[in-house]
Amino acid sequence: MMEDNTRIDYINKIYKYVKQGMNVEDFLSKMHMSFNELNGVLELFRLYGKNVDIIREGDSLFFDKPITKTTPTKKPDLDFKNLIHTELCVVSDTHFGNIHQQLHLLNQIYEECYKRGITKVLHCGDMTDGDYQNRPEQPRQQFLHGFDEQVGYTVDMYPNVNGIETDYILGSHDETFYKNARATVNKWVSRCRNDMKFLGQDCASISINGVKIFMDHPGGGSAQSLSYKPQKRIEILESNYKPKILLIGHYHKSYSFVYRNVHGIEVPAFCGKTQFQQKQGLTNAVGAYFLDIYSDKSGNIIYFEPEEVLFTEKDMWDEGFKDKNKVKQLVIK
Repeated sequence: MMEDNTRIDYINKIYKYVKQGMNVEDFLSKMHMSFNELNGVLELFRLYGKNVDIIREGDSLFFDKPITKTTPTKKPDLDFKNLIHTELCVVSDTHFGNIHQQLHLLNQIYEECYKRGITKVLHCGDMTDGDYQNRPEQPRQQFLHGFDEQVGYTVDMYPNVNGIETDYILGSHDETFYKNARATVNKWVSRCRNDMKFLGQDCASISINGVKIFMDHPGGGSAQSLSYKPQKRIEILESNYKPKILLIGHYHKSYSFVYRNVHGIEVPAFCGKTQFQQKQGLTNAVGAYFLDIYSDKSGNIIYFEPEEVLFTEKDMWDEGFKDKNKVKQLVIK
């Protein structure tokens, strides 16, 4: 039997290759291991909290790495029993219909929500890729065109998980359908999906367990500084309407901060870097946030832990045709 420390070192060494995205065949060849021996290694992973499964994509096998929950090194010495605990997930900018959409990664986030018992996901706009008639290059960046195709796809393919409600606002891309033909994304999505609730165009103020949250999908381009535009959004909020949490979509950035007693989150996207972003020299973050909130009865936040989940290039699929052809709707009943 291995000594415990030796076993941990062995597990960490092997897990390093799993995290690198190596497929199963290459892994077995590199480690000179049989498939039966691999099953034993996977059991060791599970014993040490590293849950790894094997999935098939086409003719190849890959490691399916779970989203791991990170916790702060030390929580403050508070009486948490007398506080209200809220767990949320925040996503944004799915851009359904764009060839760079990442629906398979969004499905992973919803699966994780289900495992954690999270019952509400907030979506901060640009659910669809829209129809900018003044951008002649846009259709070439889409595998779905027009209102019927994009909204129908959203209704049919957005994750449908028992016990989870998705509350969403619409962004500038969604609004193009209204500007072009007075067609409203929210009317059809909310009508067809009982688990999806429309809150507003561009912004919405909501209260969850007494905590005031403002969801925002602004316009304009990104600033060089991650903090500049979020801080300006907080400054223009009227004091009577100032939230405890500000969630900002649109920028495809990931950033958490506290400014003027407001907890701010720039929410990343579920769309890879587009041609427009490449031309403009803009960075693009793909991922989500899990929010762990403890508040008092008055809605004041006593403890707030934003958990950033970011995906790498290895996790992403380059073209949405793969999403379209290979990804099925995530349904958990």
